[in-house]
Amino acid sequence: MKGHRTQAAGVYAVVPVNVLRASKARLAKHLDNSTRSRLSAAMLVDVLHTLQKVRRISRITVVSSDFAVRRITRAMGIHFLWEGKTRGLNKGVRLAMLDAKRRHFSAALIVPSDIPLAKPREIRRFLRFSDDYSVAITPSKDGRGTNALFLRPPAAIRPAFGKNSFRKHLTAARRKGLSVRVVKSAGIALDMDEPRDLAALGRRSLKNETGRFLGTMNQSLIGRC
Repeated sequence: MKGHRTQAAGVYAVVPVNVLRASKARLAKHLDNSTRSRLSAAMLVDVLHTLQKVRRISRITVVSSDFAVRRITRAMGIHFLWEGKTRGLNKGVRLAMLDAKRRHFSAALIVPSDIPLAKPREIRRFLRFSDDYSVAITPSKDGRGTNALFLRPPAAIRPAFGKNSFRKHLTAARRKGLSVRVVKSAGIALDMDEPRDLAALGRRSLKNETGRFLGTMNQSLIGRC
């Protein structure tokens, strides 16, 4: 029928990425700009590999204003959305949500680029538990941030990543009368922001890009974090 729009199958996944050279500012006392940039790139690669192994995700989009991120993303065969001027995390996510709408996706998943411990089975579990809900959230390890946000439709609520985003997303969903579920997940919850997070990663035997990068670093430096 003329004008009919077929809904795209699967989930539209979004990974917003800050400019690498400006990433992980809380680690600046321990790691220089180059090291923080390479660490962030390694974690991004791990997150993208994880998402690629989840069949329910039919499109992955990285949104950033960093040319290095674009090179990494395109080398992996993943869609890249250029922000132009640096927009900020939430503006970048909204840009991706507009792309999801244009492509007629009925659901979206937003995850950060710094959760290298997240496994494909945890993402699958999160999506399975999100079934029949308009909004699903996995909080960060401190219970304040948002490390996975499922939205059906992609514009169900306005993204509010940043300080106390878990509470903000939960409140926004409830105010609109949307069904919402909180899904706890250890691997998804562990983001890499503080020196103690780096130290915790350094004590693990990670067989991924992040683990290989940490193996090249001075272990005494990691231990002092």
